[in-house]
Amino acid sequence: MTCRHALAIAFVLGSACSSSDELTVTIDTGTLHGTKTGGIRSFLGIPYAAPPVGDLRWRTPQPAAKWKGTLQAIEVGSQCPQTLSLSGPSDDEDCLYLNVWTPSGAHDLPVMVWLHGGAFIFGSGGDKYYAGGPLASHGVVIVTINYRIGPFGFMAHPGLDAEDPDYPTSGNYGFEDQRVALEWVQRNIRAFGGDPEHVTLFGESAGGYSTCVQYVSSRTAGLFEDAISESGFCTSHALVLDKADAEQQGVTLGTQLGCPGSDASAIACMRQLTSDQLLAATQPPQPVNQMPGGPLFADPVLPASLPSIDGYVVSAPLDMQFASGTFTPRPLLLGTNKNEGTLLVSDLYAKPVSSDDEYQAALAVRFGAANVPAIIAMYPSSAFPSPNDALAQVAGDAFFVCAARKTARGAAAAGASVYRYTFVHPIANPISQDLGVFHSSEIPYVFGNDDFPLGAIGDDGQPLVDTMQGYWTSFAKHGGDPDDGVDPDWPMYDVATDPYQSLDLGVTSGTGLETSACDFWDSLPM
Repeated sequence: MTCRHALAIAFVLGSACSSSDELTVTIDTGTLHGTKTGGIRSFLGIPYAAPPVGDLRWRTPQPAAKWKGTLQAIEVGSQCPQTLSLSGPSDDEDCLYLNVWTPSGAHDLPVMVWLHGGAFIFGSGGDKYYAGGPLASHGVVIVTINYRIGPFGFMAHPGLDAEDPDYPTSGNYGFEDQRVALEWVQRNIRAFGGDPEHVTLFGESAGGYSTCVQYVSSRTAGLFEDAISESGFCTSHALVLDKADAEQQGVTLGTQLGCPGSDASAIACMRQLTSDQLLAATQPPQPVNQMPGGPLFADPVLPASLPSIDGYVVSAPLDMQFASGTFTPRPLLLGTNKNEGTLLVSDLYAKPVSSDDEYQAALAVRFGAANVPAIIAMYPSSAFPSPNDALAQVAGDAFFVCAARKTARGAAAAGASVYRYTFVHPIANPISQDLGVFHSSEIPYVFGNDDFPLGAIGDDGQPLVDTMQGYWTSFAKHGGDPDDGVDPDWPMYDVATDPYQSLDLGVTSGTGLETSACDFWDSLPM
């Protein structure tokens, strides 16, 4: 534990807290004291691994140190280094903390572990809109975690490959943090009234993709029972970066920062750099300075900051893994929002395309010039209000909706119980009125917190909150069945009919979600 985190948590030596006090729990590294609001206890800012600083930068997470006395677990830990955070920037690498919310008197309750989104470059499990109290009130234990992001979590480099015989690769450290956090849950969650045999892993966007990575990984066997992926783009081609390209990006970054070469000396040099230097060299450009279409239609997408197919942590591209059926099938609930692409190509995050030429150029970067005529025929700009609206539809279909269908088909074919949804309810007070039901809109309805910075639940939204929290927690409680006690029934997925649940103020069931578009993307050679 470092003094840099002193404002977030404090140690009280010789605490007078009684061992029978339900706000005092003992885990494998020491004793914690939390707080209680209503019937929900919270324990915040718990270190689950050693601070990844100094020589531990770009290493697999190491065990957290034990402490004496009682740790006051009353504030979330520092978020991992980032510049684009909705909660403000951070340069603190001492960030591997998690948070627990649990009902008073909890005993052997199912556990839900949340992986935050943020394009692998921003976000935190401690963001206030992920506070787990409302969801925990449904009779589950909620855990949210921080994991390393950006170059700290995902930079690959040949100088790192041989450094640790127990980790014969480089990059993907953020995924390792997630796995170690799940191991922490297995060791410690009983102290909070949770059942380690009934753990649901769930996440959104980058967290939804991470959930799929852990779902197909043999290295997470026994760490969770089922999974929920919200807008996870798991089998899309948006994040297919092979190891060689990822390592070249790492070498290029080192050279840019005055640490040239591909050996251990370059890494030693890079470990001397400040976190601010690494952040400044890898942060996305402002929209005005981007290529039209923004990061999703740039090459590289976000240099030295994204997952790679390293053959170890990520053994193969996820579309190949889900198609192969060689993973252990576990119940899977997954879905997307009605207008996934709008936010990601809007001027809030990207430089919009303003002409047909820019539209076609953006498509060529991501999908290859040979595929542009077919895509234009399927998504002619004349059929949309603008070329950028056409690009938004392409992004939503290709990266999210149709990738979700491919993921659902692969998991179902492997024998998993699968449930698919589309979220169609417009968020109240959206950050922009013309985005529709944009990427991340479902988050306030899952967590029940009405302080999401991109929009709100609204006066009429509470019934949908109740329904979605009912589905999500029923899935966790009943081994992957969202239907128990929640109406209307949610049909289990099958390839022939492509059933899904449409989540709105009035929930309905349907079949064949964007079938023609998804058949098109499945047929496109890439």
